[in-house]
Amino acid sequence: MSSLLLAVLEGFRHVVRQPLRSALTAVTCAVAIAVTVNVISLNYGFDEDVRHDIARFGRLTIDVGRSPLIRPGAPRATFGEPELLRIREALVDLSAVTVPLRTESTGARGDAEVRRLVLAAVSPDYPRTLDVDLVAGRWFTAEERGLSVCVLDRSAAEALFPGVLPQAVLGRRLHLEREAGGDPAVVGVLDDPMTYRAVYEAFDESRSSRTLAGQLFSFRNVYVPESALASPELTMVHVALPDEARFATARGRLEAMWPVNDPDVPPERMSTVTVFARRSWIDAFGGTMQAGALLGNFVWMLVVLVACIMITTLNLITIRERYDEIAVRRCEGARRLDLAVQVTAEGLATSVAGGLLGLPLGYLGADALRRIVEFPFRFDPRYALAAILVSAALGAVSSVLPARRAAGLDPARVLSRRVT
Repeated sequence: MSSLLLAVLEGFRHVVRQPLRSALTAVTCAVAIAVTVNVISLNYGFDEDVRHDIARFGRLTIDVGRSPLIRPGAPRATFGEPELLRIREALVDLSAVTVPLRTESTGARGDAEVRRLVLAAVSPDYPRTLDVDLVAGRWFTAEERGLSVCVLDRSAAEALFPGVLPQAVLGRRLHLEREAGGDPAVVGVLDDPMTYRAVYEAFDESRSSRTLAGQLFSFRNVYVPESALASPELTMVHVALPDEARFATARGRLEAMWPVNDPDVPPERMSTVTVFARRSWIDAFGGTMQAGALLGNFVWMLVVLVACIMITTLNLITIRERYDEIAVRRCEGARRLDLAVQVTAEGLATSVAGGLLGLPLGYLGADALRRIVEFPFRFDPRYALAAILVSAALGAVSSVLPARRAAGLDPARVLSRRVT
């Protein structure tokens, strides 16, 4: 058996011979790994989920609507059929799908009453502006008109029919609380693109003052055929493009018709219509999420650094207490490399054991946090593997100085002190 393998086995034996000290080192490592698992699962899991969610909002869709920036006392800008005709004429050669949208705030009753929903009148092409599937039923057709049928967002379906599966909502009727009321039958339920719906609604305290356009993108709507609302005014026009090239062309043409408002431009010269490319918002949001991920990385790296310093200090103290043992091993023929390998093996054994202990500890901690703050932490095997690698690296790094100290001891000086 090679001397290096013997050194590794001796390191494992020392870990077993010192159970209390090894356990304290392993617990320190376990706490660091538990925090690492939680932060990584929160950091990368949340980032991955949110990126997936916002990608479903329609990356190749452009929204054209009335500008929210108006000068004091100015009349409300018109936005209706003439603007819709201009948009369609400008994009006639791009295979664009234009979906006019009219909205109205309303209350509705199913099995339960919801005081504030958005009644969104759209065409049958509306699903093409999003990357969201139906979880039940179908979308309404061009032949279905008025308030005869409707499609619900999943969040709206759950609020109106609590405890009822989406498939069981189909065929039920809503009572809309509006002047020209109606009882449309539910023919479909649109999936909710927001993974963290509960968290979003818990922190969203401005629902009562949100604009209709903002409410639409909260995905708590009742969709009806476009003939259901006869208002000449449009809330906005959605334009969906088939590819990146035609998206860029369409965006350029629309922004040439209605230039982007500059904050430095006087209010009287601002465009009354806004062209909003969802891709810009999605990319900007992705950049914000990346910044948040970097901050999360800093947190767990700081925790691991503190643990590394603590374990290194503990290992140095251990080496100092083992001077006689190390000197005797040198006298028996152990090389400096053998001692360095032994100490490194001890550090790796305790840190990896701590890492394995930290995985269930991190999972239990995440479960406790989920119950306290109702935040959906997510445990993923990939993060567990990353945590084990971090624990191994922690053990290796924290063993560098102790291994160097052990390998550099002069056995003659150590034993001479003992004799005198």
